[in-house]
Amino acid sequence: MAELMQEINSFTGWLLIASLKSLPLIAILLLAQYGLKKYLSAGARHSLWLSLFLCLSIPFGWQFSFDIRPTELLFSSMDNNATYPSGSEIITSPTAAAEISQTNIENDLHQTPNSATTSLTSHSIFSLIWIFIFSGLIFITSWQLFRFKRVLQKASNAPSQDYLLLQNAQHTLGFSQKIPLLYSSKVSSPLTLGLFKPAIILPIGIERQLTENQLRLVLLHELAHIHRRDILWNWLAYGITLLHWFNPLIWLASKRMKADMEMACDAKVLSHLSPQDRNDYGLTLINVSQLASKPLGFAHSLGILENHRELKDRLIMMKEFTTMTLKKSLIFGMLFSAFAFAALAQPFADNSSPQQKSPTANQPHESAMSLQTFASRAEKDLGKKILVGFNGDTRIQTNLNENPIDYKKLLAQLQINGFTAFTSEDYIQIVSVRDARSLAPIVEKGKKYYDDEFVTDYIKLDKSCAGSVLATIRPLVPQYSHLTTYEDAKTLIIVDSYSNIQRVRSVIATIEKNIDSPKDCNRTQTVEPTPQQLRK
Repeated sequence: MAELMQEINSFTGWLLIASLKSLPLIAILLLAQYGLKKYLSAGARHSLWLSLFLCLSIPFGWQFSFDIRPTELLFSSMDNNATYPSGSEIITSPTAAAEISQTNIENDLHQTPNSATTSLTSHSIFSLIWIFIFSGLIFITSWQLFRFKRVLQKASNAPSQDYLLLQNAQHTLGFSQKIPLLYSSKVSSPLTLGLFKPAIILPIGIERQLTENQLRLVLLHELAHIHRRDILWNWLAYGITLLHWFNPLIWLASKRMKADMEMACDAKVLSHLSPQDRNDYGLTLINVSQLASKPLGFAHSLGILENHRELKDRLIMMKEFTTMTLKKSLIFGMLFSAFAFAALAQPFADNSSPQQKSPTANQPHESAMSLQTFASRAEKDLGKKILVGFNGDTRIQTNLNENPIDYKKLLAQLQINGFTAFTSEDYIQIVSVRDARSLAPIVEKGKKYYDDEFVTDYIKLDKSCAGSVLATIRPLVPQYSHLTTYEDAKTLIIVDSYSNIQRVRSVIATIEKNIDSPKDCNRTQTVEPTPQQLRK
């Protein structure tokens, strides 16, 4: 469950970044729609919206660094501080460690693992809210599809003379796909529905309000939607809008994109009409706008006129309609390339100052990132799955460069942030150093260990007694580690990083070197209780 929540947090975090980086692109696209009317055709202006789809749906591209982490504008860093090991939990000063009481040690032993990391962060709360609202929008869409299916079931087939008009319109556009033509009392204006099996639905009685030629022009418009595959693009735009439901500008962009789609469809129709039919096409739009307003409410449908406020813009476009010249096509190509290049930008946080930024690719630089981001980077370099758990949102300080991360460097970067890692055949597990005692493997003779690797070791004493030595070396062992004596009073059990264990061994060797003869440890001997005894 924790891993699933981490994956969801990672996905919603990417959605937030994609949504934020799309804001300037949306603003530029909206300005371009008005400023480039004289230079670009309606179809070209509609195609520019494809760059926004790339920005909101593709998680890869060229990267650039920025100084402010966007998600920190929405999520307080206080959530992450709750998962940091506090100063009282990680003690490296020998003097402070010597003052730790037996009561504190017992409390530390009895502490539930991950108790500081089980609380929900604001990012997790946002993810849960996103899932709830997104699920609701999917339910509404499913209900609309169900209504669409019922409309199709109750709709009646058009008469043969209308099918002749449909065939004539198909011949004009130059395609022969079989398209059902239906009449329904549930619609008030012509609609095109169906992603895989498109159908045209006309309101009952439209043939009495339009001339035969105007009805042919209506069918020509709906067929142009099918021929341009506008239904597919409309579904893609609708799906991306649902994913980014929290961004009102994306809803506005989706609405403007659909309006430009209608004008692009008008332009396609006009390109196949004579000057006289073009005038009649404008009158057809005006007549359709006067039909009774009883919208069916399909967000994924396409109609000849869904918004009366857009009628004026469409009529102006028809009046000024011209085809694209070579010069205008070159302008469009350069604009589209620039927008697509900007859309594929993938930002990542770089909080280092100009003096700290590396002048070369191999020079390390310090930066802050989430533990999950660091683990994802390490996964690629180590080629092994890394499990993080509830600690994934914790922000850590790293010192990385372009060189791959090996296991030794992974342990070192984790150690300075209060974490460590344990490896198995299938995965690597990252845990807090406080929880390392229960997972640290026993040291095997002849096996190589990394300095920052947490292990369990038995230290045999030759001359001194474990009880007296323990009191001396206790300040050398951090609180999150473990140190106790074995029952024979001649053995110490220690759980700590391998480098610190070697340091303890060196101190013990020095102590025993100054003892002339072995001491009798069978007499009164202070033996610290084991964790199992403490629990009892």
